[in-house]
Amino acid sequence: MEFLTVGQIVRTIGLKGEVKIYPSTHFRDTRFSKGSRVFLLNEKNEVERELTIKLHHTNGDCDNLIFEEISSIEEAEKIVHQYLCVEKDQKFLKNGEFFYSDLVGMNCEFDNGKTIGKVVKIEEYNSYATLRVKTGEKDALIPFVKSFIKSVSLEDKKIIVNFIEGLL
Repeated sequence: MEFLTVGQIVRTIGLKGEVKIYPSTHFRDTRFSKGSRVFLLNEKNEVERELTIKLHHTNGDCDNLIFEEISSIEEAEKIVHQYLCVEKDQKFLKNGEFFYSDLVGMNCEFDNGKTIGKVVKIEEYNSYATLRVKTGEKDALIPFVKSFIKSVSLEDKKIIVNFIEGLL
């Protein structure tokens, strides 16, 4: 089973087990809806604990969650700093969409055929995501927006970038 990280628990709130999380998903309302299951994984990427969301509300850039299985601050403190994960489910995506984690390891090249390098990480910022591409000695940062990205092929494991003078 493959998992996606959707947030990190950053602290407790109150005495009844509520936690504040920093989300790392664009689908917050869906991922954290009442009744949704999330998982805490151990270092071996194995399920350590399964939790069911009882209540969710957005708090600015963060989210507050209450889990059915946690009812006290003492229980909540045990999971602070852990990452919340969900099962990776391709049915969640529309045609032509993909998970950012699928891009890691893909080859990047310009539309003129020149090789750029391999995607090593996706940096997410408020305005857009950025590909961190290992180009040999250094990393290149390429905004993951339509004006820069020409195509993405999961089958060929290749991202084609529009050639823009001075990009690298």
